[in-house]
Amino acid sequence: MNSQKETLEWVKTILAPRKLSPVEEIVLDRALSGKLYREIAKETGYDSGYIKDIGSQLWLALSHELNREINKRNLAFMLRDFPQEESRNFNKKTQRKTRLAELDFPGRPLPFKSPFYIERLPIETLAINTLHQAGSLIRLKAPQRMGKTSLIYRLFGIAHQHEMQTVLVNVQQAEPAMFKDLDQFLQWICWVISQQLNLAPKFDDYWFEGAGSKMSCTVYMQEYCLNAVDTPVVIAFDKVHTLFDYPDLASHFFLMLRHWYEQARTPGNWQKLRLILAYSTELSLSIQTHQSPFNVGLPVNLSPFTRPQISELRQRYKLEQVGIETTSILEPLLDLVGGHPYLLQLAFYWLSLGYLSLEQLLAEAPTPKGIYGEYLDQLWIMLAQDAGLEQAFYQVLSSSEPIFLDTQTAHRLEGLGLVQLQGMMASPTCELYRNYFLMH
Repeated sequence: MNSQKETLEWVKTILAPRKLSPVEEIVLDRALSGKLYREIAKETGYDSGYIKDIGSQLWLALSHELNREINKRNLAFMLRDFPQEESRNFNKKTQRKTRLAELDFPGRPLPFKSPFYIERLPIETLAINTLHQAGSLIRLKAPQRMGKTSLIYRLFGIAHQHEMQTVLVNVQQAEPAMFKDLDQFLQWICWVISQQLNLAPKFDDYWFEGAGSKMSCTVYMQEYCLNAVDTPVVIAFDKVHTLFDYPDLASHFFLMLRHWYEQARTPGNWQKLRLILAYSTELSLSIQTHQSPFNVGLPVNLSPFTRPQISELRQRYKLEQVGIETTSILEPLLDLVGGHPYLLQLAFYWLSLGYLSLEQLLAEAPTPKGIYGEYLDQLWIMLAQDAGLEQAFYQVLSSSEPIFLDTQTAHRLEGLGLVQLQGMMASPTCELYRNYFLMH
């Protein structure tokens, strides 16, 4: 049998990360000694009703954690003589809770120096080197959920280490009405940049109606934002593919960025600027080559993880603790999702917690109740909004060989991450999509 002191410590472990209050510790200690509520109240000076309420809440919490009824009458017996097998099961549960506290649920961009960030070399090294070049431009292209924003955060972290300032402009955060008015959109861009550089917006001093929106925005950047800082500034425009649905505005905006890039080749404030453009699909605008920012700078295309990168990710998630000691054990999963970073991270997250076996995960994966159910449903909703896109994807799924798609359709499906392209020949990105969507 456990000593009373050991039992107290064990209860603290059971309820972790919640901590016992001093009153709860007193009630637990006295209850294990067989004291009545009124006796505990008399010894401590608390009201007996208050002590009873504290005890009731404590037994309820223990009942929830141990999945059996705990009350004052059976407390000593249930805790001191808890069966060994139940204790082992509880230890596993405690390990899961500890592991859960260590992990972030996949889906959000990974912060700088995240232990779950997997480098894509050598292209990331080239991007880092480009970041140090005056007036540089990095074009970061990949389908959604492939790690574009995580790479931006990594580049930002390195920029901070070298005393650069950083600005992230997520184009999707602009109000829909702004995409219909170039002047409003460019003022919003300048406002976001000003805020992140800790500058008060000064549109009245630099925005001239007669000069036009693009020129006003350019003067605002050159004479105000860049002039106010002494260090290089990295500005990342994330999700710029959002603008492709607004071709007139997009043409003006990208023409302006190309001008900024070219100006940075001349002496002056523009040399402080470094640009990053992140997008998920190829440009489909009628913009002349010499006016586009999408054919200059360093192109960075993020590909699916390779086998060594998958092996590294497996080790980061400590899958050996649940019996997955080599990547070869994961072959059925890799056949299903390939090297898709998000799909792998989601699987490794659940496997590392021990809530699912690999067999159960695979059996449920292409169904609504599987771990990918919510993500697949989101993709389904996007497809359902465009009958032509939906039909084209169905044709891809139904063919055992890559099929030809028109340029716009191919790039839209690629941007969603649903197909991989060889020229304009499309095939499903992974078997998970084929298995799930053909059922719909």
